[in-house]
Amino acid sequence: MIHVLQTGNQKIFHGICLNVLSMMKHTKEPIHLHIMTMEISWSSVPKISLESCEYLKKVMKGYNFENELSYYDVSKDFEETFKNTPNMNPKYSPASLIRLLFTRYLDCDKLIYLDADTMTCSSLEEFKTIDIENKEMAVCLDYLGKFWLKKDYFNSGVLYINVKRVKETGLFEKAIALLKEKKLYFSDQTALYKYCKEKVYIPFRFNEQRKIKNDTVIKHFCKGIRYFPFFKVYNYKQWNVKKLHSFFKIHDFDDIFEAYERLFPMEAKLEY
Repeated sequence: MIHVLQTGNQKIFHGICLNVLSMMKHTKEPIHLHIMTMEISWSSVPKISLESCEYLKKVMKGYNFENELSYYDVSKDFEETFKNTPNMNPKYSPASLIRLLFTRYLDCDKLIYLDADTMTCSSLEEFKTIDIENKEMAVCLDYLGKFWLKKDYFNSGVLYINVKRVKETGLFEKAIALLKEKKLYFSDQTALYKYCKEKVYIPFRFNEQRKIKNDTVIKHFCKGIRYFPFFKVYNYKQWNVKKLHSFFKIHDFDDIFEAYERLFPMEAKLEY
């Protein structure tokens, strides 16, 4: 069983659904998907509903009956942890901080954390080739951060986590404590970078932040910069299908988009 964590609110649930469909396509081993969500008093965005997750679980079992899905509503815990702290409204979304609470809820051996703006390009079983027995996490460099911040600055959108070890070291609780005291521009990512001492850096194919390659495992649709033919900062996600086709020239997920429209007619529409 491969354990995968995805977090967020209803606004990005369609991204999670798209990535889950890509997991189903490429990974034959059973997947236990953990979804953590919340709604809070200082945001109007609702949590992912239990009903939506029950339907997603049904879809997953249609691919492999051994697949599982666990649902965690951490609204109360999140509010008590982050309300009236310097990072209660981080740069991207309060929902980006949900992942920091996972050690309070999940109890598994190894865990793959994936941002909602990621898509699977080959089997998640590839992560099992990474040795993290004596590490807290396996991480990839941040493509822009390694130039603009620090050469070893990593991206927290894809993490392969040794759950037992991070519970022993208190890595995620240390990150929470820092965010309750100090304002950080990249909030949880910088906090994890600061305190993660036992890490192994893995190739970009596990968190490809630019062009998809033949050996890419995870494609991450994070913010980027193009310099030619003119300077442009972009931040297009996988559900921006028109931009995937016109800007990135990516058609790798067209069958996934078709499956999504067929299987999730009640969820957010893709952007064509």
